[in-house]
Amino acid sequence: MLLASPFTANAQRSKGDEPHRTLLIPYPTEALAKEHNMARQRYMQPIEEWVEVDGVLRGEYTFPFSWLERQVFMRIEGVNKPYEVWINNKRAGGSTNGFAATEFNITKISKEDKNRIELRILSDDGVSPIECFEHGAPRPIAYIISQPRVRVRDIAWRTNIDVGVVNADFSVVMQNETLGKKISRLYYELYLNDTLRLDAGYRDVEVGMYGTDTMRFGAPVPDSVLWSSDSPTRVSLRLKNRIEGRDVEFYNFAVGLRKLEYKEGKFFINGKELNIEWHELSPRTTIAEIEQLYNDGARALRFSAGWVADNILEYCDAKGIYVALTAPINTSLSGESRKIEGNPSNNPAWRKEYINRTLQMIHTTKRYSCVIAYYLAEDSANGVCLYDSYLEAKKITSTPIFYDDGGKEWNSDNREYR
Repeated sequence: MLLASPFTANAQRSKGDEPHRTLLIPYPTEALAKEHNMARQRYMQPIEEWVEVDGVLRGEYTFPFSWLERQVFMRIEGVNKPYEVWINNKRAGGSTNGFAATEFNITKISKEDKNRIELRILSDDGVSPIECFEHGAPRPIAYIISQPRVRVRDIAWRTNIDVGVVNADFSVVMQNETLGKKISRLYYELYLNDTLRLDAGYRDVEVGMYGTDTMRFGAPVPDSVLWSSDSPTRVSLRLKNRIEGRDVEFYNFAVGLRKLEYKEGKFFINGKELNIEWHELSPRTTIAEIEQLYNDGARALRFSAGWVADNILEYCDAKGIYVALTAPINTSLSGESRKIEGNPSNNPAWRKEYINRTLQMIHTTKRYSCVIAYYLAEDSANGVCLYDSYLEAKKITSTPIFYDDGGKEWNSDNREYR
């Protein structure tokens, strides 16, 4: 069974935002969900144009009448600086971490028809001591997402392999935003190549007032569908959420089923040892550049600190390219000292920021099978903030956690083998 902990609210998240999750786009019909198009549709509007006015990025979205009994969220990433979001001159929230996706519940401050967005980049951000790396200009990607009041909150999966038997275990977290108990009937189907149905069924989940609950199901699958670099096969998981006899949202996820292990300094996928040769890249590397690396034989990419967009990870998932991600933390300009006013990594005042950035990286990327390693930071000495980040990360993921610049201390899974 899956761990419940990846879905718990993160106590360190910034004021005003939702608990972190991977990208979930609801669709109004099964046919649209199957297409998995990121263009505008009834339940999602991408912010397609930003206009800069006096240093403020402005956009707009439309709130249709059909959303009145639904929840509305704004998901934003790629800001590359701390920021605040304002809707119709009302503050929706903000984030000190512009290098990962953050969601804001904007239901109460939205109005029918046109709504104005202001993305205010904070110049006096206060986090520059831990961001000693090249940011690049803000290039925000934002979506306005409409979900029912009893909604799919998050999803994750895990693969178990035992003596030739492969089982895929799925967990779907349901959220109730109403004043009473509600029952969701969640239908699921698992397909290979959109034609061969591997499994199907449904579960009824009763969710209390403003509560959450997790629906779990398992499916036996042939080992021929397992994901790896040699065979990046993905199956299609289709979900339908039915509330009080009405189908209120559809999903279709490309699922890479694989078992990842790291032991004695070696990676294993589905029990097979990997020969990893990392190619170190900037997070600003484009898909075209990665495609060229792939054509030249690269199969493992390690990104330095910063923001790696979902479309990059989706490309790597589809191609079978292994990925290592680094939390957006670099304190190289503060030196190695652990004394007062020394490196922030040993200053407890930074503890929540470090933990938030680490957990946010994990929560927002945990669905991608290509991600096989996380790095706590780069060139940031060591100390209590990175110790606690490591401990908190190990609570929510079995993916290896590394930190190469920590002086071979205990807060790195590869410390014994360097």
